[in-house]
Amino acid sequence: LQASERRMMTSIEEVNLRVSYQAQVRRKESENFYTQLLDAQTDRRDIRLEIDVVRGQRTAYETELQEVHQAYLSFEARNKELLAQLETPETHISRME
Repeated sequence: LQASERRMMTSIEEVNLRVSYQAQVRRKESENFYTQLLDAQTDRRDIRLEIDVVRGQRTAYETELQEVHQAYLSFEARNKELLAQLETPETHISRME
């Protein structure tokens, strides 16, 4: 009877060791997954911040483009005015000839 009880206790101890080991492995895996989750959340936050920066830059570039385009249109209008003023004396001179 004692030998049978000893074998049963040894079997129970082995099962307890296996269960403890599996619990330890699962705990470590859970910690790793949690760390990966935190890293992914940090990466996501960093990417969102970068997107906000890029959007701000895009807005600044669009504003600058509008300003440059407006300056170009003003420049073109002024050139047309100057050309019109040049044509007047040239037309006058060619008529005199």
